[in-house]
Amino acid sequence: MTVWYTVDTHFGHDNIIKHCNQPFTSAAQMDAVLMKNLGAKVGPKDSLWIVGDFAFGPKAKD
Repeated sequence: MTVWYTVDTHFGHDNIIKHCNQPFTSAAQMDAVLMKNLGAKVGPKDSLWIVGDFAFGPKAKD
């Protein structure tokens, strides 16, 4: 088992794209790429810790 750490994923946060000069056109695109990249590294027996700002916006409340 590997323990992974990441920070400030900001799922659903459109404004973080321009604030951090990210190469995405929307939060949906950013979220999909983040999930794809995490899925490629984090295995089913691994542990993933997301520290910091996980998500933002109305969907984050769900």
